[in-house]
Amino acid sequence: MHLIITHGPGRGTRLVLGSETVRLGRDPSNDLIIDDTRASRQHAEIVLANPETWLLRDGGSRNGTLVNGEPISRTILEAGDVITIGECTIAVHAVQEHMSTFSVKIDPASLQRKLQGEIAADGISKSLQEALFEMGLLNRAQHHPEKLVQQVIQIIRSGVHFESWGWIRWNEDGSRKANGERDGVSASLEEIDPSMTLVEASRRRREGLISSEVGNAFEASVCVRRKQALSAIALPLIGRDNEISVLYLERGSGTRPFTEAELNWVASLGVHLTVDLENSRLFSDLKEAHEELLESREQLTRQEKMVAIGRLASGFAHDLNNPLGSVIGFLQLANRDLKSDSGDPEKSKVMVQKALDAADFCRALCRNLLAFARTRPFKPGSDRPFNVHEVVKGTLDICEARLRDSRVETDVKIPADLHLAGDSTALRQVIMNLALNSSDAMTDSGLGGKISIHGKSLAAGGIELIFEDDGPGMTESIANLAFDPLYSTKETDKGSGLGLYVVQRIIDGAGGCIDLETSPGKGARFKIVLPDSMAQLGSEEINPLDVSTHWQEESQ
Repeated sequence: MHLIITHGPGRGTRLVLGSETVRLGRDPSNDLIIDDTRASRQHAEIVLANPETWLLRDGGSRNGTLVNGEPISRTILEAGDVITIGECTIAVHAVQEHMSTFSVKIDPASLQRKLQGEIAADGISKSLQEALFEMGLLNRAQHHPEKLVQQVIQIIRSGVHFESWGWIRWNEDGSRKANGERDGVSASLEEIDPSMTLVEASRRRREGLISSEVGNAFEASVCVRRKQALSAIALPLIGRDNEISVLYLERGSGTRPFTEAELNWVASLGVHLTVDLENSRLFSDLKEAHEELLESREQLTRQEKMVAIGRLASGFAHDLNNPLGSVIGFLQLANRDLKSDSGDPEKSKVMVQKALDAADFCRALCRNLLAFARTRPFKPGSDRPFNVHEVVKGTLDICEARLRDSRVETDVKIPADLHLAGDSTALRQVIMNLALNSSDAMTDSGLGGKISIHGKSLAAGGIELIFEDDGPGMTESIANLAFDPLYSTKETDKGSGLGLYVVQRIIDGAGGCIDLETSPGKGARFKIVLPDSMAQLGSEEINPLDVSTHWQEESQ
């Protein structure tokens, strides 16, 4: 039988069990070194109990020895058993009959010589320590596997002579693929022309083989191919998912055959190459998964943006449609009256004024969108005073049609001498957005209601406005989101979700504050505190209704 480390430090290491005692542990003097902090220095040993029977004994280790998941003090090993020491897993396999075996284990004395930099007398021209050090300098995880193998081949070539090489893999359908070199030139599998008898035997047996180790097909470690004597090494590279590829090295005629020492040296590097190839594959899989995740996130972000834009556009179109229809309707009535012989000029003036009021309403809605998109801060307000009562009452008059359709009454109690300085348009938009928001809520309830607006001056300066309605009110969860942009409880085609967001933004920009009190069935109450001088809303904006005028002036 033989042992194979299948998981943990030293993965891929093999050891053939014979008549001599095999010692396992963390100390370098052990026959099978377990480089794991949970392994004791002299952890366990395997002794020959009788021919073809081996006994595993725990050496009084600190963390114990497991066989097939069960702790043992001693047990007879059988083919298929799994030994666990710390994080290291060791599989027990039966040796196949009539086939010689190979172990990548290097005896301690030989390893010590090489670590001291001695050059072996068997033709190996580089110490194992130096070769492993060079492998450690490779940026292995980020290399393509084929490039990684090529770099390791160069390291192997500096220690062991060969003339041709190939890295042979198997596809899912059983077909083979390879890359390598023949006589220093890149070559395909057909051009490399490896000994597939040797390659397949190495893959099947999961052992490193020299050409003599596959039976009668080879003589004296030399095979005859292409009408010349050849010597070859085949080394299996066993991946995590039991995926096996084979590294193939070949010498031609006129050179000595490969030795077991050379095979051991190459196999020692092959163990590390196997790990590096697996890490490279995992890195590639991780990179691909990361790229797919980024693409999915970008796609989701694009979708979310399109949904938000669609909602914004539909809501804005809905809000703009009503006042725009009023503009058209009033102008049509005024035009019809002017064309009539019995037309009344005063009546036409009233219709035109109502059209202008409705147009102001449209402009205010456009300003909502501009205010939402503005990234520049509000500018300080002017010293120009305005009457708060007149601004509030005039704003409600503009909304008269919408309020009437919703069966909403209004009650304004603001002192006639209450004044602020600055941008009155900002206050108009606050009142309009609050009134229309309440109106829509009462429309949805179908019960109508009342809006009350009270105002007073504050002793500390500024004013306080109380805006309240007796509509359906809001739940706590809805109230917490009421001022968020694009949040709306209305149908997607009946609101933009910008009204209260813009209200809060205007008031914050003006240096004031707004608080909301509400509960289901008890309406909503907004408390607004504003300074004596308000900031200017849209001081850097172009009036959307004046764009054509500006264009005409510039073109003249």
